[in-house]
Amino acid sequence: MREPHEISAVLSVGKALSIVEALLQASGPLSAREIGERSSVNRTTAHRLLNTLMLHGWVERHVAGGYRLSLKFLALAHVSEQVRGLFAEIRPALIPLSELSRETVHVAVLDGFDIVHIDKIESLEHVGVSSRIGTRGVTHRTGLGKALLAASPDEFVSAYIAQGRHREEPFTVAAAEPVWEAVQSTRAAGYSLDDEEDSVGVRCLGAAIRGAGGHPLFAVSITGPSPRFTREVCARLAPTVMAVAGGLSQRFGGDGEPGECTTAGGIHDAA
Repeated sequence: MREPHEISAVLSVGKALSIVEALLQASGPLSAREIGERSSVNRTTAHRLLNTLMLHGWVERHVAGGYRLSLKFLALAHVSEQVRGLFAEIRPALIPLSELSRETVHVAVLDGFDIVHIDKIESLEHVGVSSRIGTRGVTHRTGLGKALLAASPDEFVSAYIAQGRHREEPFTVAAAEPVWEAVQSTRAAGYSLDDEEDSVGVRCLGAAIRGAGGHPLFAVSITGPSPRFTREVCARLAPTVMAVAGGLSQRFGGDGEPGECTTAGGIHDAA
């Protein structure tokens, strides 16, 4: 049996990693409050852990305010990428999805409030879905984006809806209720579905990969022409997509379960 101080140390490391992940996913410096909200760590603990990370050179204060990862962290990440690339690590897990579905397999991350496609495996069919690495997508209308939203804390979903009210099409969020409904249905099912919402004639099945604390790192999806990639096909492939996402989540420090990532306060108030 572990001693109390050992349990406390493990919990502190987990919270520190959640803070690092929040900073990794941010498009700019974050305040301690924002870090606490995104990592589900209370503000006092966030301040203490940030000071520890700064003491060891992993986090720094930005001149304009807020916190960001340090050059030491970025340098280590760069060296690590030369030795062990992300795509080379995850592709073996994605190839079975490609072979089983024969459709396009995508990988995407959140960049601020938008998704960005960072990798793909082309469809094995003669006619597939055309896409380009580096393109941005509308988070609440895509399978990849819905998966990442559903895996994010409620505070992030609320912030996403708020910023979407002031953006131009196609990034506009006209109403909060459909977004929350999609988040809740995705959390309940364990996978997301873009049923021709982003592009007529295209259907997408997605799932998020989670790190420490259940926070989303990236998402994977299968995308195909809707006449061929039917709802029935999606339902048949969903358990496999969730299993692949669960396996990758475990490799990245998550528990492999498709559960929610909400705050201690619980589920949102849609009103």
